[in-house]
Amino acid sequence: MDLFIDIAINVTLPIVSIAALGYLMQSRINLDVPSMNRLLMFVIMPCFLIHFLSSARQPVSEIWPVAYFTVVQFLVLIPVGWLAAMACGLPRIFGPLFAMATVYANVGNYGIPLVQLAFPPQFILHQSVITALMTILMVTVGAWLLAPTKDRSGFLSRIKMAFETPVIPAVILGLSLRAFEVQLPHAIATPIQLLGSTFPPLALFALGAQLAGRTAGEVAIGRLSIVLLLKLMIAPAVTWALASFMGMPDDLTDLLVVAAATPIGVLLALFCADYGREPKFVNSAILISTVLSPFTVTGWVMLTRLY
Repeated sequence: MDLFIDIAINVTLPIVSIAALGYLMQSRINLDVPSMNRLLMFVIMPCFLIHFLSSARQPVSEIWPVAYFTVVQFLVLIPVGWLAAMACGLPRIFGPLFAMATVYANVGNYGIPLVQLAFPPQFILHQSVITALMTILMVTVGAWLLAPTKDRSGFLSRIKMAFETPVIPAVILGLSLRAFEVQLPHAIATPIQLLGSTFPPLALFALGAQLAGRTAGEVAIGRLSIVLLLKLMIAPAVTWALASFMGMPDDLTDLLVVAAATPIGVLLALFCADYGREPKFVNSAILISTVLSPFTVTGWVMLTRLY
């Protein structure tokens, strides 16, 4: 119990506090959340990625186990969620929905600050790679699975939009600078570092403000309980088993498990709203998984430290 309380105070409570502040302030000052998200996506997060990836001390070769594991994990968790929906006798529309809710974690706005607080600094390199890969997989495989058959011809435009944002180029640039040991001029590196350092608190504040615009609508409690169980409990457990089976180092296994335990990513709601895939249900799942995450994430961090 002492370990649980210590992790809650030093890791999850700061995350919850900043997100809660964003949630509360949104009703008072009515922030332009889309503009704030664009600021994060096009300026703050790219600066964060370039700085931390280029200044990482470990060699770039260390990212490959995390990179291929993320792809394998994505492909393994999709059928876990899909089969769960089928086993529960849910309508066919819930198959891809449960699949993506199981696999798509909030590894960016929630996961990066979590890793900064719960792990040594060098793990930001791995988490940044996970964030970039998850984004790519979500806008490609995820968009294809969620889009109705008649709309699948238009999902290519989403892929194009994703690659037009500077997040993925920022990862490539940061890793290239690190691989070739190139240091940016001080006049460029310092502004990038200063801007990037604001990402963790601003991302959490924006997450809280974004959640303030979502409500837990009238949804079937049974279905909601299943998807929350899949995301917050089964996904991290399967990730742990898969990492052990693939022989991942213990420290990276801990990181992968905790990243998988983060709540459902908000991007899923955007796809479901566009494609008419139960948007009210997805909003409820995202909101409640985020509310429950301080308890579940704390529990998973504790388990990784104990075992």
